Amino acid sequence: MRLNRNVVAGLCFLGFGLLAVALLIPHGIVQPPSVKYRALSPSFWPYIVCGGIAVIGALLLIYELLAAARTKDGAAAAQIGEGAAEKAQPGWIAWRPFVVMALLLAIYLTLEFLGFVLTTTLGLVALMLLAGERRPLIVAPVALLLPLALHLFFVKAAQRPIPGGVLDFLLQRI
Repeated sequence: MRLNRNVVAGLCFLGFGLLAVALLIPHGIVQPPSVKYRALSPSFWPYIVCGGIAVIGALLLIYELLAAARTKDGAAAAQIGEGAAEKAQPGWIAWRPFVVMALLLAIYLTLEFLGFVLTTTLGLVALMLLAGERRPLIVAPVALLLPLALHLFFVKAAQRPIPGGVLDFLLQRI
């Protein structure tokens, strides 16, 4: 099996997820002495997300191993198909990871002012368009409902404050 982009992505996801679960979260998040429910602990959701990232990385690696085993010379066939697909794509595709990082930085910098719901809605639309999703019946509901559902969960159920920003007057009425 050759190192194609799926293998590299799988290794990166797996490595980051394991690093976060083993070192970054335990040493980077301060735990209060007593938390009534584990789901309200500051480290609970980071563990869930980073564990999920590690699982996705492992699944991607397993998929690539199985795909290489299925083909007679899996690495060569994957390499030929991948090279043809890359040549057909426009040149800006190579910059996509940097665009995503810049977008995430913009989301981080505007989160306090615009608020979680508006910032995340705009960010999700941009990320979905960048990923190639163009169907309005997919983009609009996901971009609108997911941030609103997360906001309601953390504010109402978990009773954790989330920045309301410019929509705070509307979100307080829900």
